[in-house]
Amino acid sequence: MRHISVVNFGDCLGVSGSRLTIRSRDGELFETSLNRLRSIRVAKNGISISSNLIQACASRGIRLYFVDWQGKAVAAVSGQHQHAVVAIRKAQLQTIDSPKAQEIVRDILVSKISNQRAVLLYFRKYLAQKDPASAEILTKASDQIRSQVELLKARKIIESRAWRVIFEGHEGQCAALYWNALKDSHLLPDTFQNREGRGSVEITNAALNYGYSILQSYIWSVLDNAGFELYAGLLHADRPGKPALVLDVMEEYRAWVVDRNIIKLRQRLGDKAELDKELKSKIIEAIDGTVATAFPYRQKKVRLENIMQRQAYRLAASMIDRKKAYRGIKFRW
Repeated sequence: MRHISVVNFGDCLGVSGSRLTIRSRDGELFETSLNRLRSIRVAKNGISISSNLIQACASRGIRLYFVDWQGKAVAAVSGQHQHAVVAIRKAQLQTIDSPKAQEIVRDILVSKISNQRAVLLYFRKYLAQKDPASAEILTKASDQIRSQVELLKARKIIESRAWRVIFEGHEGQCAALYWNALKDSHLLPDTFQNREGRGSVEITNAALNYGYSILQSYIWSVLDNAGFELYAGLLHADRPGKPALVLDVMEEYRAWVVDRNIIKLRQRLGDKAELDKELKSKIIEAIDGTVATAFPYRQKKVRLENIMQRQAYRLAASMIDRKKAYRGIKFRW
């Protein structure tokens, strides 16, 4: 257990020696070693935390995240253990308006779209015998998405400030193909008609948004570890309170880490009218499990959370040394 979420009203978090303690309102006690943890998410109002625990977490580099009812992180507490922040942030800010930004964004979007295609092919494999018609819908969409991937890969540096709009056009076309294929193949509950952002009351969109918020805490952590300025993005527009770089880097992980797990929960989603405590716990468990899983990475099997961290360092290296290319992570279906 490297990441823990506390979702029960009235729980008390403290520390005993080098162990995290969680005591429920009923007096039940859960303990685990702080040395095993990387983050703690407080996902409910009415949970108390001792100052001793905050200090213990800060000294060990364990981040505390406070999330709202939608799963959105509203506060993060971390220790002062960053390194090389000035050099990386200078390079990051210089990159934003340079041709290098286009190269990085292009590869992030290529990875995102490729991973959307991987999700379609992943589920097509299971539908091939059970529902050939739905499998064919996924095959057709994946072929169309592959064509868009090739077009995006072939894009040269665009001598216009509108390059972000052009890249987002490719992304938008693929998103439409992707979500329509998932809907038409009945991989999502019938209540799902189109992709809706924060505030959606439709159960599938609410689950997706909650899952993205959990993913955001992971990306926030690895970028913060690497020393980035989290609010200065390359693709997403700057806005007060918006961690634009976190949203940029999240793109390549969304489909495989969140969408795939939400699709697997489609039966539970179909039985629910709203995102309740049980369903939230299942989403957290599924995403944490994926992040703890080892995937192929540079001829090795590496836990995804470690891949995320290495990718953050590679992103920093590509900004500091413009000759180094950033290559996003692509999952194998």
